[in-house]
Amino acid sequence: MAVCVAGCVVRGEHGPDCPGTTDDGLACPGCLPRGAVAGLVLCASCWSRLQRVVRTLPSVVEHLVAAAVPSLASPSGSAGGVRRPPGPGCLWPDALDAADDLHAGLWAWCAEVAAECPWASSPPVSGSRWSADGQDVVGLAHPSGTRGLVRWLDPHLEWVGAQSWAGVMVDELGAASARASARWPVEEPERRVTEVRCPSCGALSLVVRPVRVVGGESQVVCSRLACGRVLSEQEWERARGGLSRWPGPLPVPPWLSRPPRLGHPLLRAPPRLGSPCFRYPPR
Repeated sequence: MAVCVAGCVVRGEHGPDCPGTTDDGLACPGCLPRGAVAGLVLCASCWSRLQRVVRTLPSVVEHLVAAAVPSLASPSGSAGGVRRPPGPGCLWPDALDAADDLHAGLWAWCAEVAAECPWASSPPVSGSRWSADGQDVVGLAHPSGTRGLVRWLDPHLEWVGAQSWAGVMVDELGAASARASARWPVEEPERRVTEVRCPSCGALSLVVRPVRVVGGESQVVCSRLACGRVLSEQEWERARGGLSRWPGPLPVPPWLSRPPRLGHPLLRAPPRLGSPCFRYPPR
């Protein structure tokens, strides 16, 4: 049976020649080679990892570019625009270096596929930035350039999984993507709570804010500017225990307990006929 070229083993299973201990004298955790998927040289775990790494690489690169945008001088920092190579007066943050490295590494593997796969065409060149001699790709020319490479490579992944160097490709791209993701993590968005009311104003306006710093804790706050209540851990537990059930009548928020002023949004006059939203046909 073919085994995984990445050297994967089955944990807890041992080969016939296993002495039971490692060279350091520790108990062997497992040394039986893991079998490869039929027709491939990778085990099921590495084959899944190859597909996952390649198909998520565009999102990682685009996140790195977005993380670097505030540090770029215009016009290089304009979202979605073509980036210029570094020069006087243009900052070049580390996140862009990481994005360029990921893109250039993917291009190198695409070039390898194009050279060896009998039915592969040439990979797209428009989204890449080339060296001065025009021989090598050194980075991105456009934030969506990596997505174009992955779109070209995806139909060839099964062929890649049958090549002797597939394990090296998985390790290189996977490690580079993991390093970039660890250094510039994607922040978890705030989550709106739809079943628990704020203990202060009684509105369904609570938001869970995830941990932003190392060692910090998530917070539950009321998103209404008129309230802004920050719940302690005990208050959050009590509120969750009651869910949306509230003991007694709901409190009336202060902004509803008095008549609205003339300038209140609820009393604004409807838009005039000449308003842009009533023009037809659009200009």
